[in-house]
Amino acid sequence: MKTQYNITEINPKTIKDIRQLISDSLAVVLEDNNLRMDFGNGSYDSESVKFNGFRISLADSLNPEEKALEATLEYRSKVDYKVTLDSTIIANDKGRKFSLVGFKPRSSKRPFVIQDLVTGKKFVTTESDVERMFKEVK
Repeated sequence: MKTQYNITEINPKTIKDIRQLISDSLAVVLEDNNLRMDFGNGSYDSESVKFNGFRISLADSLNPEEKALEATLEYRSKVDYKVTLDSTIIANDKGRKFSLVGFKPRSSKRPFVIQDLVTGKKFVTTESDVERMFKEVK
């Protein structure tokens, strides 16, 4: 763990260093106390940086996207939606395997988050794509 960054100005590179310094410094303490930390975006000027969305949560708790997905799936099953979704389905699309992992309620065009199970990369996608890939079979 690097502890000396010798930061003399605030710019995008040093913001990455500051983020890493905070993350490295708190990692052991948070892990010992069964907690995890998530950073949001940062805004900065020439003398300071502010991280928005700084969140400390239980290590085994759901993140906000996962909580929103659970709520959305529950709502869709209670209300008479034409297509109900199943987050346990492993979808095959163009030779790749995906799972449904999150929902972004503030996004109107691409609110669903899917994850490639091979690479681990996450992608945002439309409701119609998710309905096609994760349609619950009745």
